[in-house]
Amino acid sequence: MLAESIFTTPLMEALFSDATELRFMLAFESALATAQAAVGVIPTSSATTIADVCQQTDWDTEQIREQTLLSGNPAIPFVNLLKERVGRKSLKAVQYVHWGVTSQDVIDTALMCQLKQGLEQLRGDLNRLTNQLTALAHTHQYTPMMGRTLLQQALPMTFGGKVMGWLDGLLRSTERLERIMKECIIVQLGGPVGNGATLGEHGSAIRERVADTLELGTTTHAWHTQRDRLADIAAMLGILNGSLGKLANDVILLMQTEVGEVREGAAEGKGGSSSMPHKRNPVTSTFMVAIAHRTPALVASLLGAMIQSHERAAGAWHSEWPVIREVVKLTAANLHYANDLIGSLEVDTVRMQQNLNATN
Repeated sequence: MLAESIFTTPLMEALFSDATELRFMLAFESALATAQAAVGVIPTSSATTIADVCQQTDWDTEQIREQTLLSGNPAIPFVNLLKERVGRKSLKAVQYVHWGVTSQDVIDTALMCQLKQGLEQLRGDLNRLTNQLTALAHTHQYTPMMGRTLLQQALPMTFGGKVMGWLDGLLRSTERLERIMKECIIVQLGGPVGNGATLGEHGSAIRERVADTLELGTTTHAWHTQRDRLADIAAMLGILNGSLGKLANDVILLMQTEVGEVREGAAEGKGGSSSMPHKRNPVTSTFMVAIAHRTPALVASLLGAMIQSHERAAGAWHSEWPVIREVVKLTAANLHYANDLIGSLEVDTVRMQQNLNATN
């Protein structure tokens, strides 16, 4: 789609690329083998061999993609390739590759590593936005304008007060994001049926070491079919996008020709019309509203995916994979546009006063 770049950012495309996903899958297998050797479950020499192979960079992601259509998930062809490479160095070490774990352990953990980096980027962008809004509110704390209810002129207020309204919701999203990063970015390590039995008596220690190496949180239970954390992440991002959409919608309304109290920052080629050269369209705000309209259905999809069968799900788990990634990409794009919008927003205080006077 020619317009696809509207709904993502280059950084998020790189983060959720095949190459990055594979890198985190390799990091998981390396951390697992190293942790198991540290507690004496597998030989140190075998763990070293596995970790060394996991540092290799010349992996064929296209082969993994193709074989995923037959295997059902990318972990199976990935582990087969890893074993093949380890076997070239040590036949003894092959038996300890992916020891005691299951496909979902590596896939979910790699996803959590991606989400951790993605949410850290979103946190920085959101903080930058709230700082910009705080400054804008301070600048216009006494700037009079007409308040509007049900799209009709109501009573006077200040533009700083309107900005504080935008800021208020976004500060709550900041608090939600901080909580999510503490509670929901968790390692997955439970073995075939999630009880950790195949990891042996040192299962808890192994899980903690893997989590520490990958800089993820840990938990006493695997969450193979308990998907509330992913739903929590998605819901938080859905709320954030809703707040950004509200901000952008206000700007669109204030930018109407008949109102004309704010304008998006001008740029070469921005906001033009294919047939009406006199127009200055709210391009950035329009993108933000479009994203805010897309995210609720994606959040609903992840809520629906919580209904998973027994200890491992057929279908519901798989349905999450593209959805959670798309929600993060959309949020990154929305925050990018919001920072651009607020950073270059033109506020017409004269027009605000004229509209106030017109009601007298």
